[in-house]
Amino acid sequence: MMKPTFDQYLNNIFGTELPLFLNHSPVSDFIRINTMRSTAAQVTEILNHHGFRTEPVAGLNDCLRILYAPFDPTQCLHHFAGWFVKQSLSSQLPVHFMDIHPGQTIIDLCAAPGSKTTQIATYMHNSGCLYANDLSGKRMTPLASRMDTCGVSHAVLYNKAAERLTQILPPIFDRVLADVPCTGLGHNDTLEENRNRYDQAKNPSAQYQLQYRILLTGCRLLKVGGKIVYSTCSLNPEEDEAVVDELVQRYGFKLIEIPEIEGVHARPGITQYQGKTFDSSLKNARKITPWENDTQGFFVAVLEKTNELPERIQHFDPQTPVIEPKHWQDPDILPIIANFEQYYGINPEVFKDYHFILANNKNAIYCIDAHWDKVICGYQRAGIGLARRRGGIWRLSHTMIQQLSPFITKNKILLNDAQMREIAQTGDTTIPGITPQSPYPVIAHEQLGCIASGYDMQNNTIHWKRPCRYYF
Repeated sequence: MMKPTFDQYLNNIFGTELPLFLNHSPVSDFIRINTMRSTAAQVTEILNHHGFRTEPVAGLNDCLRILYAPFDPTQCLHHFAGWFVKQSLSSQLPVHFMDIHPGQTIIDLCAAPGSKTTQIATYMHNSGCLYANDLSGKRMTPLASRMDTCGVSHAVLYNKAAERLTQILPPIFDRVLADVPCTGLGHNDTLEENRNRYDQAKNPSAQYQLQYRILLTGCRLLKVGGKIVYSTCSLNPEEDEAVVDELVQRYGFKLIEIPEIEGVHARPGITQYQGKTFDSSLKNARKITPWENDTQGFFVAVLEKTNELPERIQHFDPQTPVIEPKHWQDPDILPIIANFEQYYGINPEVFKDYHFILANNKNAIYCIDAHWDKVICGYQRAGIGLARRRGGIWRLSHTMIQQLSPFITKNKILLNDAQMREIAQTGDTTIPGITPQSPYPVIAHEQLGCIASGYDMQNNTIHWKRPCRYYF
């Protein structure tokens, strides 16, 4: 059977609403507040100072709509400090519906570039065990960078095909996010890219088969009584309701009704498409359309695992090797913590809620939430970079300088507004009479707290190696 043309394909998906999809207005940008670092009121004040106009989103107290932006908000120094994340409104909804609590064990199967993963971490308050996986190797670096910016210190990153995770991970998860790769047919600004991809595809249904395999993988990893959220940024029922319906029909998962959010127009999932009838529970899923909402289209379904899956689809190898992170009083760790006390004035007791992993021939140390008593091997990174050894000094990472800011009492250079603005824009600022206690003084500001390591240029100048210019 010859596949439909792309225009016929779109007409099958949208029907009489196709003109609404093709001609909807550009959607707004949104930001999500990192409530581990800031509040909506503080972020609003900062953005107003820079000339932004924003408004809160009803029903989501950690979300702001950007009405006017003089520059990209990611160029704001407070974004570097992890106060907020640029993320579309609809992209925030899947995690919002996950019913997350601190201390849980959670996995994001397709995590890069990390907006939803950092949102999960925020809802967990950096407490518990968070697994973040993505197949794309080149997306792991931006994923790790996004995690660092938000100060996520309780996550382990894997770089594997999601369908293969069941070979190393047991069904231990309280929550699973399966935000699967999709066509992106939730907004109209990538239509030509979609057209080319569709025209070149020999088997368009391969995408749906992959989506189903990832969803099934998440269900296999889930505890009985746990919840999995399946989401796409597509409005194509073959990627959405049809995928979930296949799982429900085969394994009897329960679809949980998604509550309404004030200010968001969410349609129920459909139960009929192209002559197919889906399970009646699909009406509990939700579709966000861009012509009824000021955001890209999205599909979200929440499923609960009520029974064990058949043994024939379980393939976990209990012999998978593990690594046991070290306690803060371990003989390998205590000298490093003593170094932090010497150069940064950090009380060693601060580290009792962390576990530690040494890497790179013991020249780098990572810390992770103490909920992790063992980490299954095969990971790309476990925890967050705490410090690297430079000569005889363990130099804290920028991320941990920010996270440990309240506890840093030595080697800290407090910049005023003018100096902070200068170093954010140029990378340098002059401070008369500077006497740092190590080659890596900590740059700090009264409002922002500690920001990063600087370098003493021995001419009363502090230099900050930063990736770009920031507005302060």
